[in-house]
Formats: sequence, C-alpha cells, structure tokens
Amino acid sequence: MTAIGPPDTAGLTVSVEDLAAAADYIDRLQQYVDDTIRTEMERIKERMKGDNDSPQTVPDATPFGAYEDARLQWQTLTRSTANMESHLQTLAGKLAHLKKGTEEIAQAFRDAEERNAATGKQIERMLESAAQPPAGKPPAQPPRD
Repeated sequence: MTAIGPPDTAGLTVSVEDLAAAADYIDRLQQYVDDTIRTEMERIKERMKGDNDSPQTVPDATPFGAYEDARLQWQTLTRSTANMESHLQTLAGKLAHLKKGTEEIAQAFRDAEERNAATGKQIERMLESAAQPPAGKPPAQPPRD
C-alpha cells in the first residue's frame, strides 16, 4: 500500500472576505434551523398531543385509534419525531461549531496578513534609512572568519 503524502498547497490562496462570508452564511443556516425548523417541530408536537379537553372513551387510545396497529403507528411516529428533534439539535450544535471554527480561521489569516504587512513596512523603513555608500567606494565587506 502506498503512503499518502501531504496535500500540495503551492497554489493555495485564502480570501479572508470569503471566509467571513461563509461564517455569515453558516450563521443564517443555524438561525433557520433554530427559528424555523425547531418552531415547526414544536408545532408538530403540540398537534400530536391532540385535543386534551375531550374525554377519551377508550382507554390507551391514540389519535390514530385504540387498536394495536394504531398504537404501534403512534409509537413509531412519536419515536420518529423525537429522532428528528434530536438530529436538529445535533445539526444546530455542529453549525455553531463550524461557524466558530470558520471565524477563528478567518481571524488567524487576518492576523497573519496584518503581521506580514507590518513586517513588510518595517523592512521598507530599514531599507530606506540605510545610508547610501559614498560614490566611488565599494561597500564595506564584513570580516570573514
């Protein structure tokens, strides 16, 4: 079996603006899950409760009826709804982590760009402040050991 080497990142470019836009998009997705889908799940669960004000004539009856098949179908629907709610919570949590990670990556690149710009300006100042050698004389060479 051949070993997998590191990825070739020679042509890799990073756009901090695109990373920030991705974090905003992830935030909108998370808000949609939290605000819209979870609200609809709560509405579905409320509707599944049925009309609690009317007395049931058959003990252990479900909104689907009191027969064994109706109870099995009701249990399946209840489990399915609970699973969906659990998946939505997991999705919202993963979106929150993805957004946070994307923001951290964007900030790291932003900080690196600022450091590189500061270093470049410092090098420019050092080069500009270096004295020109007198005309006709070659620059002094440092002694060799």
